[in-house]
Amino acid sequence: MKKIIIAALLAVCMAIPALAQSNSSDSTPIWNHGDNVSDITYHSTPVYSIMQTKDAYVVFYQTQGLKVEKTIIPKDWQKAGEDKKLYFRNKAPGLDTYMTVVYKGGSFHRVILTVNPSKLDPVWDVAPSYAQVDASGIDTLEVKF
Repeated sequence: MKKIIIAALLAVCMAIPALAQSNSSDSTPIWNHGDNVSDITYHSTPVYSIMQTKDAYVVFYQTQGLKVEKTIIPKDWQKAGEDKKLYFRNKAPGLDTYMTVVYKGGSFHRVILTVNPSKLDPVWDVAPSYAQVDASGIDTLEVKF
């Protein structure tokens, strides 16, 4: 008798969500209340190496297809001001180095490199002297996720 009652209660509990109806008749997502929607989005990706040159950082990062791509980030983006585009954030112990690209209104806004600030970290590297990287005129960041 106890097994029948427990089975009936379990069946009722499982049937309640299936019979529940939604209160909203429109297709607005539940998180969209009209006042909390932002035009800022971001993507983060692991970083394998950061090579320093005289004028830029060459960042080797992972794509979703597990390929390695590179991008060039000018060092002058790090200068203080309203239009600062490059930020460094200290990496917590145990975390991997990663890059976060922030978009505002669908266009590039800033990049944040979360990395160990010590240049002894294996992620930091110096480009060979024969490597020529032209960072002049770069205004946006092209990243393939």
